[in-house]
Amino acid sequence: MTTFSLVAIPIFVFLFAVRHQRQLLQWLSQKLKGKHCSKDVANPSDVKRMAPYPAQPIKGRERYRVMMDIRKLDAQNWLTLDKNYMDEHRVRTQLLHEKREEVLRCLPESIEPCQEALEEVSDFLCERFPNMFEMSIQDGRKIVTNRMTGDKFTISGRDSKGITEALEAAVRLTMEDLSILMMNEEGEFYLAASASLFPTGWTVNQRIGWTISQLHGPVPLWHQQVGNSVSKFLARLTPTSPMERSNYFVEVKGPNESLTEILYRPNSLCEKELSSPLPSDILIRRERQTFRRLPRTGAIVFGVKTYLTPLDELPMAELDNLAKEMRSWPDYVGEYKGRDVWGAKVLEYYRQRVGEEKTGNEDKDGSIDV
Repeated sequence: MTTFSLVAIPIFVFLFAVRHQRQLLQWLSQKLKGKHCSKDVANPSDVKRMAPYPAQPIKGRERYRVMMDIRKLDAQNWLTLDKNYMDEHRVRTQLLHEKREEVLRCLPESIEPCQEALEEVSDFLCERFPNMFEMSIQDGRKIVTNRMTGDKFTISGRDSKGITEALEAAVRLTMEDLSILMMNEEGEFYLAASASLFPTGWTVNQRIGWTISQLHGPVPLWHQQVGNSVSKFLARLTPTSPMERSNYFVEVKGPNESLTEILYRPNSLCEKELSSPLPSDILIRRERQTFRRLPRTGAIVFGVKTYLTPLDELPMAELDNLAKEMRSWPDYVGEYKGRDVWGAKVLEYYRQRVGEEKTGNEDKDGSIDV
């Protein structure tokens, strides 16, 4: 081969690449995308390696006040997946089969918002987690496939004969409970549809159609301190300004309770007879709540992701903050939160941990290098 040929070949390749840059990039993108979404990596073991989205820590406020604590939504993580997905999916499937009337209800006027919510959920999951969810067109119908469970749901081409179908499909895909909030003629938002499988002290069939004010009736000081602010916040929410907030409860689980019994708590988070629980039986139950205005129908999708942390796995800083907050609660707030059931045990465990930390620090300070 001549010297000219050795020089000309790289130049030719370079010019070819420049001329066909767009086609090459598209081809490379398709190859990489196909590799990324290959079915051999989409299985339950993959999701089991995913750490939960970080829950907001207990803040340790020394004065009790009901607060909205609204912040801008982390839009990339509107919906999340983690290592608990498959276990919770089994619970959701069980509840939808055994307690459907209690966990899933949709009023007639919510048909279109429920359909739009399913579209938004499906599009988000397929884009955010392409290994786990896939969108396809089959016989002119848009289908979403959950590669972890094998479930398939029709996104387009559905009709109104199954009013709850769209919202049920959405919560079979997500780890979040989902509800639809709509505004009534009086300008109040109300619960128009809900798939709340992990409730705390209520069921959907009891409260479907209730206004936000009615839903928060039992919460001490809610109406006095944040009622008006919540109404204004919901009215001003736009499709381009999704928001989120967090809160927590303390739950006491009974002996040998299943995950279903722990997550589905329609009556109470702490039964009176469980007054001497072990630290491992006291759970910090956190909720990450998200608010998104749907662009087409204008309804609001309200999402709730539940996290469970046993008391004996709580970091010391958060345990210290929990002790501060529970001491700040007025008696009527403590009664509402169940403090009379678990409060003494939490403080006893807290003092034990403080003692252990102090002893550990003293031993460390008193150690002698040899």
